[in-house]
Amino acid sequence: MSRILVDTSFIIAFMDKKDQHHKRALKIYNNRVRKVAVEIICMDCVVNEVYSVMARKLIERGMSGEFSKVADLIGGFLKNIDVVRAYQYLPKLHSKVVDLMKRTEGRLNYQDALIALCCRREGIDKIVSLDRDFDEVEWLERIC
Repeated sequence: MSRILVDTSFIIAFMDKKDQHHKRALKIYNNRVRKVAVEIICMDCVVNEVYSVMARKLIERGMSGEFSKVADLIGGFLKNIDVVRAYQYLPKLHSKVVDLMKRTEGRLNYQDALIALCCRREGIDKIVSLDRDFDEVEWLERIC
C-alpha cells in the first residue's frame, strides 16, 4: 500500500468551506487520493499548524466562538490518520533542514523542509499539498 502525507494547506482547504481552494481540495481528494489504495499519513507539526491556522482564520472572521466545533471537526478528520512524530527528528535534522532551505533559496520554509526530510526518513514519497514549494523536493511527488 502506498503511503501519502497530507499537508496543512490541503487539510485547511479540504475542511474550510470558505477557503478559496476548498473545491479544488475536494476534487483532489475524490479524484486523486480516494481512487488509489493509500495509507494517509500526517505529521505532528502539520497537526499543530492546522489547529493554529484554523483558530487564526476564525478570529479574523470574528468567529472565534466556533473554534470548539471546528477543533472537534479537525479531531474527527485526524482520528483515522496515522501521525508521524516529525519533531522527534528535529535535533538531528536541524542543519539539514536549513541546508534544504538554502538549496531552495528560502522558497521551502523551515516547516516544509522538516516535513520533506521526515518524509524521506519515513519512506513517504507522495504528499498532498497545495504548496508548490514541495515541487523542488526531488524525493517527493506532490499530488495536486
